[in-house]
Amino acid sequence: MRIWSCIDGHWRETAAEGPAPRWYDLSGDDRDQLKALGERFGLHPLAIEDCLAPHLHTPKIDEFGEYLFVVVAAMVPSATQPEMEELDLFLSRDFLITYHDGPGAPPSIAEVAHALAQGVTIRPGVDGLMYEILDRSVDAIFPRVSAMSEELDEVEDRIVTEGVAGMEHRRILELRSLAGRVRRLIVPEQNLMLRLGRGEFHLVQPANHVYYRDIYDHLVRVDMALEELREDAEVALSTYLSALNNRMNEVMKVLAVGGALALPATVITGIFGTNFDDIPGLHSNWGFAAMMAAMAAIAGSMAYIFHRRGWF
Repeated sequence: MRIWSCIDGHWRETAAEGPAPRWYDLSGDDRDQLKALGERFGLHPLAIEDCLAPHLHTPKIDEFGEYLFVVVAAMVPSATQPEMEELDLFLSRDFLITYHDGPGAPPSIAEVAHALAQGVTIRPGVDGLMYEILDRSVDAIFPRVSAMSEELDEVEDRIVTEGVAGMEHRRILELRSLAGRVRRLIVPEQNLMLRLGRGEFHLVQPANHVYYRDIYDHLVRVDMALEELREDAEVALSTYLSALNNRMNEVMKVLAVGGALALPATVITGIFGTNFDDIPGLHSNWGFAAMMAAMAAIAGSMAYIFHRRGWF
């Protein structure tokens, strides 16, 4: 557990004595400390239970009188794509508690802690500190979504230029599914930020309302990017299926032409293979040569006609 105290308007990583706003950052290894803080500050047991639950909750905000319980989605550390984990926050006038399941801090927590260590000025108040965390949490998502869009464009380009390439359709489906999972978390988080930005809660200073509305605008951009990604994935999948159908058509055309060219030979050999003795040329020394020549001539004539018509 890391503890930050606001001393003379500046946050420092220390458990200062006396009354001072504090920020407690806990990870999945600090479950006992979270329960202890819950008893110390009178946090509702249901909120503590939500923090410790193994599954990912939908973003939400609950008001418990003197404090707010906020659940948002945050990026998993070192994730190259939007892999989300739950970030729980307790906001009061005197403290901010953040809890994340993973042992490593999400990028938003790590960036804010680094900024405070460097003496960077942030929004005033505990709610201002929460804004800094939530803002960076949302900003960490957009680059990953953009990277997914670029990867999808590359996949579609390969399909168009190189045709059907291995298992490209599996990657398209993975990107579409990932975009859907992230979007299901982003949409309720938009409503959460909107509530924080319109003055619904007394723990958020009026001066910070516009900043929470700015986070809402960023979430709208992320949501639009995810929706466009899903639509592009549908287009890419349709392109893949079209390329696959074109390839199958080419294969079927080759097989059909080959079958058509072999048909005269099949007819001729069928006729000469009948059980009759009096067949023209059957006992001639040139009969077999004449039959083969007829097969080649008919097949060649058919191939010439197919080529003139542009069938292959």
